Amino acid sequence: MKDREILLIVTSVILTLVLGNLALFLKSFSSTPFASSEIKQAARQIELDGFRKQEQDFWRRIKDIDFDSRPQKTATPRTEKRSIDPTKTTTKKPAKKPRLTRPYRKFLFVGDSVMLDLGTQLQYSLKENYNIANTKIDYKVSSGLNRIDYYDWYARTRQIIGDYQPDVIVVLFGGNDTQDISDFQGKYRVVGTKEWQTAYRERVEKYAKLLAALPVRKVYWIGQSRSNKSQYRRLFPMMNEIYRDVSKSHPKITFISTWETFAAGGDFAPVVADKSGKRGYVKVNDGLHFTLHGSRIVSDLIVDKMVADKILNSPKKKP
Repeated sequence: MKDREILLIVTSVILTLVLGNLALFLKSFSSTPFASSEIKQAARQIELDGFRKQEQDFWRRIKDIDFDSRPQKTATPRTEKRSIDPTKTTTKKPAKKPRLTRPYRKFLFVGDSVMLDLGTQLQYSLKENYNIANTKIDYKVSSGLNRIDYYDWYARTRQIIGDYQPDVIVVLFGGNDTQDISDFQGKYRVVGTKEWQTAYRERVEKYAKLLAALPVRKVYWIGQSRSNKSQYRRLFPMMNEIYRDVSKSHPKITFISTWETFAAGGDFAPVVADKSGKRGYVKVNDGLHFTLHGSRIVSDLIVDKMVADKILNSPKKKP
């Protein structure tokens, strides 16, 4: 009984192996002497069928291939290199030449009688130290910006600048303006009051606008200096403040203060030393007009400012 079961098991295994790989079995068996011609033909047919199937699978895979597509390349960061052109060399641009400024050659000095003494000293200093002889003084005794009905400095200034055509003008008013005034509306204003200051500022502003509009390159407005007279001591500071404030509104105009020029210990000093150390009286008895010594000191102050502003070159050296 056991032998029969073993035989059945062996037979089942053999059949399973043969049926599971029939083509290989027939191919191997067909090469033995026991195979008949029918078995050999069947083995040959199975071999051909297998080959055809492999061929069909091959061409099917060939057709599925997309020859137009290209494999995606992984983007890799690359460092950008700047190409250097050996023909180009870095060259520095030549420095721009400074624009040449036309020299200031013509000087005009205008004002009341105080300008006669000061202007004369300015003329001497410019000719002696800077070789400038083209200067002119235009003054009027007892005049100013207050009594335009007596002397119209607006009209006169417009005329003389048109005729003389100066590069620089030096202005000095105020000595005769310390009196009551009629404003542009014809209203009477008592000297020193706020209304008077407003009216006088309007006169100064009108004159400054005139100078700014006329073809003059630079204007120096000279302030009033200290005095021993109570009237001037009271009014000159407020007038100087007006001159200074109005000048700030016009780039062409520079205010030059002389208030501390004749001062010592916060008060008027009648005797002052000049640049060389020489001492002398600076004003005459009226407390307004300069002595020769005083006009020389104020003239030096103005000329030094002109040099600082490059209106004048450095003074020529004496042999």
